[in-house]
Formats: sequence, C-alpha cells, structure tokens
Amino acid sequence: MYVYAYQEYSVTIKNRLQLGFGIVLSLMVLIAIIGINEVSKIDRTMSKINEVDTVKQRAAINFRGSVHDRAISIRDVVLSDSSAERQQHLQDIERLEQFYAESAISLEAMANNPQQFTAQEKTLLDNIKTIEQQTLSHTAETIQLINQGRDIEARDYLLLNTSPAYTQWLKAVNQFIDFQEATISDQVDYIRQQTGGFMALMITVTLIAFVIAIFVSYRLIGRLYSTIGGEPDSAAQLIRVFASGDLTQQAQTKFPKSIVGALSTMSSELSHIMKAISSSAGQVSDAAKVMNQTSADNQSLVIDQKQQTLDGANAISEISTSVQEIARLTSEAAMQAQTADKETINGNQEVAKTLTSIAELAAKVEEAARVIDELSEDSKQIGTVVEVIADITEQTNLLALNAAIEAARAGEHGRGFAVVADEVRGLASRTKESTLNIQKLIEKTQSRTVIAVKVMEEGKNKAHQCVTQAEHAGESLEVISRSVTAINDMNAQIASVAEQQSAVAEEINNNFRRITDVSDKAEAGSQSISSLSTELNQLADALQQSISKFKTAS
Repeated sequence: MYVYAYQEYSVTIKNRLQLGFGIVLSLMVLIAIIGINEVSKIDRTMSKINEVDTVKQRAAINFRGSVHDRAISIRDVVLSDSSAERQQHLQDIERLEQFYAESAISLEAMANNPQQFTAQEKTLLDNIKTIEQQTLSHTAETIQLINQGRDIEARDYLLLNTSPAYTQWLKAVNQFIDFQEATISDQVDYIRQQTGGFMALMITVTLIAFVIAIFVSYRLIGRLYSTIGGEPDSAAQLIRVFASGDLTQQAQTKFPKSIVGALSTMSSELSHIMKAISSSAGQVSDAAKVMNQTSADNQSLVIDQKQQTLDGANAISEISTSVQEIARLTSEAAMQAQTADKETINGNQEVAKTLTSIAELAAKVEEAARVIDELSEDSKQIGTVVEVIADITEQTNLLALNAAIEAARAGEHGRGFAVVADEVRGLASRTKESTLNIQKLIEKTQSRTVIAVKVMEEGKNKAHQCVTQAEHAGESLEVISRSVTAINDMNAQIASVAEQQSAVAEEINNNFRRITDVSDKAEAGSQSISSLSTELNQLADALQQSISKFKTAS
C-alpha cells in the first residue's frame, strides 16, 4: 500500500538531488572549460608576444642601433684628419656590422617560418635588405675614396649618397619597428578584451548557478518536508517510541502519504498484528507441547524396536559367521583331500617306479652273484696255477743248488756258472715269496667271494620281499585314493550348501542392518522432532515475552 504511494512520485529525492547538483556541477564544469579555453587563448597570445613579436622588435631595434651608430662612424671617418682615429672608426663599423649580422640571423630564421612572419613583415624586411645593400655599397665607396686620399670627394659623396642612404635605411627599420609595436599593441588589446569578456562571463554564469542552487534548495526542502511529514527529529522520536514497544501513540501531520503519516498507519496495523501474533503464539505453544509428548513416546518405541533389531542382527551375524567358518573349514578339507588325492596318485606312481627299480636291482644282484661265482671259479683255477708255479720254484731252487755245488767243484772254471746259479736261486726264492703272497691273496679273495655270494643271495631275497610289499602298498594306495575322492566329493557338496546358507544368512543380516539403519534414522528423526518441539515451545514463550513488551490500543 505504502510502496505504491511512494511510487506515485515520478522524481525521487535522490534524482532531484542528483539533478540539482548535476546542474550546478555542469555550470562549474562549463565555467572551467570556458576559463581554460580563454586562458589558453591568452597564453598563446602572450607566448607569441614574448617568443616571436618581442624578439622581432628587439632584432629591429638592434638593426636601428647598428645603422645609426655606423652612420655616425662613417661620418667621423670622413671628417677625421688622424689616421689612427679613422682606423678606430673603421673597426667600430666592422663591429657594428657583426652585431647587425647576429640580429639578422634570428630574424631571418623567423622569416622562413610562415607562422611567425606575415607577408607585410616579409615585405618590410625585404625593403630593409634592399636599402641595406645600397647603403653598404655607398659606405664601401666612401671608405675607398678616403683610403685613396680623396677627402673632398669623399665628403661630397657622403653628403650626396651615403648619408641619405643611411637615412632611408633607418626609416625602413623604424617602419618595421612601428609595425611590430602596432602588432603587439593589437595583441595586448585583444588580451584585455578577452580578459574583460571572461570576467563578465564568469560573473554571469556564477549568478545563474547561484539562482539555480537557491531554486533547487527550495524545491528539495519542500519535497523533503512533504516526504517526511514534519521535522526529521519529530519523525525520529516517533520511530524510537514505536521501537520501544509503545504502539498507542498517534502522529499528526498534514501529509498523510509522508513518512510520519506512514508511521501512524504502521502503528495501527502493528497493533492488530501483535494481537494476532499473541493469539497464534499461544496456540503454537500448546501444539508444541503435544508434539513434544508424542515425539517422546515415538522415540521410546523406536529405541525398543532398535534394540530388538540389534539383538536379531547380532544372532544372524553369529549364525552367518559360523556358517562361513564351516564353509571355510570344508573348503580347506576339500583342498586337503585334493592334495591327498594328488599325493596318493604320486605315491602310486612312485610305488610303480620302486617296483621297477627293485626288479632291476634283483636282476643286477643275480647278475652280480653269477659274476662272483665265476670269479670264485677263476680264483680256484688261479690257485691251481700258483701251486704249479710253487712246484716249479722248488725244482728251480734245487737245480740252482745242484749247479752251485757243481760249480764249486769245478773251481775257477766254474766260478761264472756259480754266479749264474746264485742269481737263479735268488730269483727262485723271490718267485716263491711272490707265489706265497699271491696264494694268500687268492685265499682271502675266495673267502670274501663266499661272503659276497651269501650277501647277494640275501639281497636277492630281500628284493623279492620288497617287490611283494610294494605291490601291497600300491593296492593300499589305490584304496586310499578312492576313499579320498569320495571324501572330496562330499566336502564339495558340504561347501556348496554352506555357501548357500552363508549367502542366505548374509542377506538376512543385511536386511537387519537396513532395519537398524531405518531405526537409527527414525530415532534421530524423533530426537530432532523432540528437539524442534522444545525449541518451538521456547520460541513461542519468547514470542509471548517479546509481544508483551508492546503496548497496543484496546
């Protein structure tokens, strides 16, 4: 309602302030721009006077001084009778020419710049240069006549030509100086006019800005008063009264749509609102108490349900753990049975290999026994040969003895034969000893061969026994392999059933977990509702206390 009332005004206070101060600031900016422009013009004019016109005027004044002094010096040269004085005057003329040339350089540089030299100034300068050339020619002619000693002719030439030339030269320079003075005077007059106009403009614009500022201030004050509805202090005091809770006060204003009028309407509306809030706060407090009690009952039921669900979940978890343990043990037993089956198969293979090895060993033992029997027969034959060698050795010994006896009888003739007989007897003796040793070795070999034959016979018998026992072991391992296979099949069936039971138990356990989670959420929700009910009750009490601070009209 009141928002639309304020929107009826097409221009707000903010916009009016911005417009008023914007106009004043615009005028100030305009004044500044005009001032900067005028000052810039004055500055350019002053700069031209100082940097161009004054320099040209100074150069022209230097021209005039140089020309004037040279006219005097050339006159003194003609009138002087002393050669030293003439020489001094000639040096003065050269110095003045140098001074003139220096000023001419700066002036010539300006003459080459169209922005610094006008056409009229160019004409005046060209006239000066023309007269300068004529005058310098007359001056040179006069000096030449003096140097030739023609003093009377020099005086006449000075009066008729040189002096009039210098007069014309000075006149031309003075015309240039007068022109520069007139130009500077015109520029100074322009500056004065600009300054006077600038002052008048500044005064006019300032007066306009002052009038506009007074008008804007008057309009703003009227608008502020109609907007506030009275003095700002009165409106602030009324707001403080309402803020303290006293809504019984009524504001008096001529502007019902102002802030003070809106405050008066607001106090009436707030009185009705506070009464409605007070009634609603009581109802909210009662409802919060009922909801708090209901939430407490629900929370107790949820806690009991959660405990029962936890007990069921723990029982199912223990069952699942037991089933998983059975499945694990069954799986391990199946793995052990498979390992035993593999080892039984390996044992059968090893028994078969053992049977083959024992059979080969028995064959080797029989072969060794046969070889040892042959060795025994060979030993017997060697013994017979050794006996024959022993007999031969005895006979050889006897023959050697007889030969020694016969050699002794022969004396010196039989000495060589006696030596041979001794050697034969020694050889027979050593052969006998070797034969005895061989006989002993043969007897020892025969005794050991007999023992080896007995051992080989016993080894052959043991090999046959091992073959028989290995065959029995293979048959036992075959029986064990069949039993292990049957156990492995039963373990696989038990493991499959245990896995199914474990999956079912796990699914039941998951269901109990979900029920527990739902119970936890329900418990948390009940606690949250209980907490919110308590807070709602507290807020209702606080709202009642806050509303009690306000005084409303009956």
